[in-house]
Amino acid sequence: MKMFSKGEAIRFGWATVMANLGLAIVAMLIVCMINVFPVFTESVVVALVSAFFTMVVALGVMRIALRFVDGDRGELVDLFAKIPLIIPYLIASIVVGIVTTVGFILLIIPGIYWGLRLQFFGWVIVDKEVGPFEAVNESWEITRGSAWQLFLLWWVLFFVNVLGFMALGIGLLVTVPLSLVAMGYVYRTLERGGESERTGAGSEY
Repeated sequence: MKMFSKGEAIRFGWATVMANLGLAIVAMLIVCMINVFPVFTESVVVALVSAFFTMVVALGVMRIALRFVDGDRGELVDLFAKIPLIIPYLIASIVVGIVTTVGFILLIIPGIYWGLRLQFFGWVIVDKEVGPFEAVNESWEITRGSAWQLFLLWWVLFFVNVLGFMALGIGLLVTVPLSLVAMGYVYRTLERGGESERTGAGSEY
């Protein structure tokens, strides 16, 4: 069974976001604008462009999180650095979406389990620049024996973001990046084979 520390992941996420608060807030505002803008227009073209940039930024925030986890310095330009990976990311998203939907039809629990096991496909694509099916398979392999831990982590991060929402919603500018960095930490820990403690977590790289 591969282990990781939920507390260490969250502490690392908090320390990293606090040390790079400006980057975290600007990145979150960009994400919000990309997702909110189509609400004010009925244009199909605008909706498609928004969907495209939503995927671009999703890949970008994972890249930034992994750079911090690996001891590097994340930069705003990283948000748009993985555009060539859009196609494999889209295909893998569809595959995982189909699998989890089928799982939910089969009495819900299989859908939750498969979703937990396959959730890191995007991280694998960003990290290793592999194809969609290899990414899905890699996520399945690295999460072997960790589904229960990941389930508990999702609940912890859910309540962290509830607290962020309760802080007039403004707290989400911190708790959402915190959650992303924490997930990056967990991905890297599992990808390397199990629990590992970091030193100096969250310093400004």
